[in-house]
Amino acid sequence: MSSSSSTAIHYLRHTLVTVGALVAAAVFGGLVLMYSGTFNVAATAVDSSILSWALVTVRESSIGLHARDVPAPPAGFVADPDNGFRLYRAQCAMCHTPVGRTPQPMALGFNPQAPRFGPGADDMSAAELFWVTKNGIRFTGMPAWGPSLSDGEIRDITAFVMELPGMTPAAYDALDARFPEDAGTP
Repeated sequence: MSSSSSTAIHYLRHTLVTVGALVAAAVFGGLVLMYSGTFNVAATAVDSSILSWALVTVRESSIGLHARDVPAPPAGFVADPDNGFRLYRAQCAMCHTPVGRTPQPMALGFNPQAPRFGPGADDMSAAELFWVTKNGIRFTGMPAWGPSLSDGEIRDITAFVMELPGMTPAAYDALDARFPEDAGTP
């Protein structure tokens, strides 16, 4: 065996042992953090900027990837934003504060806060909104509506939510007046 191949094997062995030790230390440190209880899981805890960035990046990347698989609506399907409004008001508005409204007490306690869809809202695509509404988002309080609403109803909600960034409080109030809550609320 030549001296250069012996040196390369020694270097490779040293590198593998070092990487293995670092992985073992990271796993051990993670286990200590998990079982020690030092990580504060309270919803009132303020996340560090690094943790906040990591969570937002994971969430946005996951939604973007999985929303690619959302099928197009069936041929001839036309979303009904009015039905979407009624469903939004009944199922979503308690967390996603409507434009011009005061947040419900429950909405104030979320960490992370549920997004508002009025002016300045995130620019999610219809496919992303549909996917999130259908599947929910773990560890955020956002439930999966797929088990209890049809794809058509979720598309109706999506169509309505897509209108919210341009909606004024007066326009939302007009919808609210047009569709009284006790008349056919889902």
